[in-house]
Amino acid sequence: MERHSNHRTLQKLTKSLEYHKTGLELLKLVHKVDQAAIPLRIINSVLKVSGAYLSLYLTAGLIDALLSGHFRQGLYHACAIVASGLLFGLSAGLLEKAYAKSAQRCTLNFAVMMREKTASLDYETMEQPQVSDKIYNSERTAQIYGGLGAVADNYQGMLSALLEIVGAVAMIAALCLSRPTARGSVLSLAAQPAVSALLLLIFLCLTVMIRAKQSSGIVKNSESTIQEYTGTQMQLNYLLSRVMMNLQAAKVIRLYDMKEMLVDNIRKCNERSERLFGRMWDTEIKGGLRVNLVNGFFTLFSYLFVAVKALAGAITIGAFTQYAGAMVKLSGGLQGVTWHSTVIKITSVYMEDFLNLMKMESAHAKGTIPVEKRLDGEYEIEFRDVSFHYPGSEEMILKHVSCKLTVKDRLALVGKNGAGKTTFVKLLCRLYEPTEGVITLNGIDIRKYREEEYRELFGVVFQDFRLFAFPLWQNLAAGYERDEEKVRDSLKRAGAWDFVEKLPQGMDTQLFKDREGGVDISGGEAQKLALARALYKDAPFVVLDEPTAALDPISEAKVYASFHEMVRDKTAIYISHRMASCRFCDDIIVFEDGQIVERGSHEELLKRQGQYAGMWHAQAKYYVEA
Repeated sequence: MERHSNHRTLQKLTKSLEYHKTGLELLKLVHKVDQAAIPLRIINSVLKVSGAYLSLYLTAGLIDALLSGHFRQGLYHACAIVASGLLFGLSAGLLEKAYAKSAQRCTLNFAVMMREKTASLDYETMEQPQVSDKIYNSERTAQIYGGLGAVADNYQGMLSALLEIVGAVAMIAALCLSRPTARGSVLSLAAQPAVSALLLLIFLCLTVMIRAKQSSGIVKNSESTIQEYTGTQMQLNYLLSRVMMNLQAAKVIRLYDMKEMLVDNIRKCNERSERLFGRMWDTEIKGGLRVNLVNGFFTLFSYLFVAVKALAGAITIGAFTQYAGAMVKLSGGLQGVTWHSTVIKITSVYMEDFLNLMKMESAHAKGTIPVEKRLDGEYEIEFRDVSFHYPGSEEMILKHVSCKLTVKDRLALVGKNGAGKTTFVKLLCRLYEPTEGVITLNGIDIRKYREEEYRELFGVVFQDFRLFAFPLWQNLAAGYERDEEKVRDSLKRAGAWDFVEKLPQGMDTQLFKDREGGVDISGGEAQKLALARALYKDAPFVVLDEPTAALDPISEAKVYASFHEMVRDKTAIYISHRMASCRFCDDIIVFEDGQIVERGSHEELLKRQGQYAGMWHAQAKYYVEA
């Protein structure tokens, strides 16, 4: 029975310390981003604690020397106090600058590590809402409680507290063992080693139990409040940044008089955020008051305890200051361990999202086969009975799709909205993997190829393409080296060179006004630049998803007229709702409800009088009527 009870106690203790497992994982990341961080903090703790105890020892010696009339010895102690103060002060000053740099590196690299990790994940994983939630939760709570640097600082605080306890216990052990010179009194009885040790042990156990209970309460209250507060802050951030500061949304807000409604939502979020923030501070303040109350009782006991020893003649008056200081240090050390343990436990709760993100693996299979670099561009891609549904949904977007892509042809994908055209392209580019069936490149399952090498085959312009607040040439070259002639050629082929020439700094012009000196461009101009970026990549396959949607009729006509020159000897896959564009393509695939229902040339499909012919005539009559 007793063995079973001991086992349960051990299990409970182990479980209560599990958060340090998370803490140690975080310390490994601290060491990864800054190898000097942990050694600096260890040195700082050792110097700080040893300096404090040395000061206590020397001060006690100085008082005893002065009281006994040994002034020369007192002078030596005084000189030693000054010298040690200067030495430790100088050491602390030298460490301070390195310490500040270390803290800054930890803070900056915290955000960088998350972004690097998300960039390394496959698109399918990255698109999951829980991934962006983990990023936001980690960053937002780090702003309140600190990130990796705060973890290192709290472990340093715990180390300092433990060293204080070790030093204090060594001194207090000597205090307990000291025997009184007076006999026969109540003071002499209380000052006996055994009685002193028992009294001290009882009071210490009570203090530790009270502080552990306080710590548990603070952690429990903080966990639920942090989660609620983070959710509120996410909603507030969405309203402030992604709605109120969005230029596209600004037009809708003004046209539909949404200002009052949005401001009211912001006000409510802000009020809820303030209440939760106030609740967090109330928890900390109440916890701090309780801690101070316990500290007050312990300090009172400490002075009484040491005073009894001094009055009973067990220690000198100088030693009184030394041992009283040691008792205070013991109290501070116990408080430090409890407090920093509490903060580390709270930190480990919200940093779990960060660690889970860092451990997250891509959903895609890791291929190992290199993609053959063919100068002739002879690549054959085949969909074999491919079906697909998006993660979190059971609705099949593609259903048993089988087809081959003919090399160096101009292929058009047409169909109603939601028919599966864009999803087909996402699977083709391996942004997603088929739910059923396989896609092959030259007869080999594309999942067996190295993912990055396989994507080198495609230059894509999606409907929701994105340009960045970088110089124009960087938007075109993207992850590749700058080639002036190649940039110029891509711009000309995309029909963008005329307006680029007129920009203040040509290809070096900063896009968008997010930064000073930036230039805003129209939707049509942006679409031409996105097209030029796909051409600059010089990939064997060029995929254009509604590439003329934002262009005016004249620019659109120019794109169609130069279509063959634009894509040259590449395989072009063209998605469009405008049937007129299909006339420039050799092959047309018609999608309906996630399936391929027709395939052939423009003339062949018109003769069949099927789905394609219906869409063609439906659009053609409007042009005739006009």
